[in-house]
Amino acid sequence: MTKSVLFAEYAAYHADPRNRACHAVGIPLIVMAILGLFALVNVGPTNLAVVIAALVLLYYASLDILGAAISAVIFTALYGIGIHLAPLWNVAAFIVGWVFQLIGHRYEGNKPKFLTNLIYLLVGPLFIFEELVLGAVGGKRPT
Repeated sequence: MTKSVLFAEYAAYHADPRNRACHAVGIPLIVMAILGLFALVNVGPTNLAVVIAALVLLYYASLDILGAAISAVIFTALYGIGIHLAPLWNVAAFIVGWVFQLIGHRYEGNKPKFLTNLIYLLVGPLFIFEELVLGAVGGKRPT
């Protein structure tokens, strides 16, 4: 699927501004927690967080170079925070992040899009990160 198709379907499940606000908090918490926890697992000279982030960013680049660049900067910042937190704080951030997601979908009145297709677990961060950055810079929503 193309970025336009993925974002159109994702946006249809995330039209309520309260849901979007919940996702703007929840998704970064989840990403930070995942990166912080996976950084504890060594993979050769690096760690699992770096490997996973690189693979996700390659997928993002196949959809949209600007979105991949935005996500790379945000991933780097979230990784930097996550690796300095105790594992228990990352677990707590992961749980709180998902609570925000569920509250958002309660406002929206629907189930999370990833329940229909797991690819939306990857699309969500790309969408929200683009919305946060491009919205702050130019008032644009991702397309």
